[in-house]
Amino acid sequence: MTTTQQQISLKIDSRLDCVAVVGTRISTLCFEHGLDEMNSYQVKTAVTEAINNVIIHAYDKQPGHEVIVDWSLKDQTICIEVSDKGKKMAKIPPDIEPSPEAENGRGWWIMRRWMDQVDYVSNNGLNRLIMYRKI
Repeated sequence: MTTTQQQISLKIDSRLDCVAVVGTRISTLCFEHGLDEMNSYQVKTAVTEAINNVIIHAYDKQPGHEVIVDWSLKDQTICIEVSDKGKKMAKIPPDIEPSPEAENGRGWWIMRRWMDQVDYVSNNGLNRLIMYRKI
């Protein structure tokens, strides 16, 4: 059995105007490695939601902090890790579909629906949201 692995790391400042370029790159990587356009869009959206949550909640919308997005492919599974050194999540939001009128609260619901697995780990000041999607 052959194991193929590829990795790419992207670093951005904690500014909302930096998020789109990462989303576009993630979508392109997914498409280039076997996901169709719709599935690439879903992964891009999940990653964008994760980064937005970091900037808004972990860093209180303050620029000047690093957000790292690691994309890897191993054995037909895409793994995307979004990490930060901001405030740790007090608790993971419940898996409840938000009301259509809600102005926020969709990020975690989208991540759980469009990714195969979503994990959150915080250790020694480093917060990591890890998402997986099979090709």
